[in-house]
Amino acid sequence: MRRSLLAASILLAASCATRQPMTGQVAADVDRKLSTFAFIEEGKLATFIVDARATQYREKESYFPVEIALANRGVKQLSLTRESFTLTDESGNRYPCASPKELLANYEFLDFDRNLAELTEIVFNRFGAMTAYPSKFSPTRRPSRSGESTLVTDSVQLPKFGYILDMLYFPKPGTGLVGHKFELALSAPELTDPIFVKFEVK
Repeated sequence: MRRSLLAASILLAASCATRQPMTGQVAADVDRKLSTFAFIEEGKLATFIVDARATQYREKESYFPVEIALANRGVKQLSLTRESFTLTDESGNRYPCASPKELLANYEFLDFDRNLAELTEIVFNRFGAMTAYPSKFSPTRRPSRSGESTLVTDSVQLPKFGYILDMLYFPKPGTGLVGHKFELALSAPELTDPIFVKFEVK
C-alpha cells in the first residue's frame, strides 16, 4: 500500500514538473502581448504583430479579420502578397488569405472592421523612426475617413526600415474563433524561414 502511494506521489510530482509556466496572463504557447488583443514576434530581421480585436466579433461569419503590422528591420526588401500569409488553427488546419472577390461577394463587415483597427496607435512609438508604406490586401466598399481608396493591393515591396499596417481575412476555421489559439505565418522569398506569431482570440 505504501509503495503504491509513493509511486502515485512520484508520478503526480513529475506531471506537475512538466507543466508549462504562465507569464502574466498569457499562456506559454502564445507570443508576448502589447495590448489586450495584440501579440508580437520581434526579431533581428522583422517585427510582426497580430491584433485580434476585430476578430472576436466574427464568430458567426464565414470569414474573419486579423489586423497586422509588419516592420522590415534587417532585409534589403521584403516581397509580400496575400500568399505570404497562412493561418493555422489548433487542429493543424491551414488557411490562405481570402481573395477580394470572395470577400466582396460573401462578407458584409469590411468597412466596419477597419473602424476596430487599433495597431496604428499601438505601434506609433515603436515604429516612429521608420517609414509607413501603403498596403491593402483586403477590399473595402467605401473610402476610409482618411481618404484611403477602395482599390486593393496585390503586392508590396517593403524596403528596410519600412513598415505596413493592414487587415487580412481568412476563412472561418473548423475550431471556431473565440477561446481558441492560432498561428499566423509570414513567408517571403527574402526570408530563409517563415516568421510566426502565436495568438489567441478572447
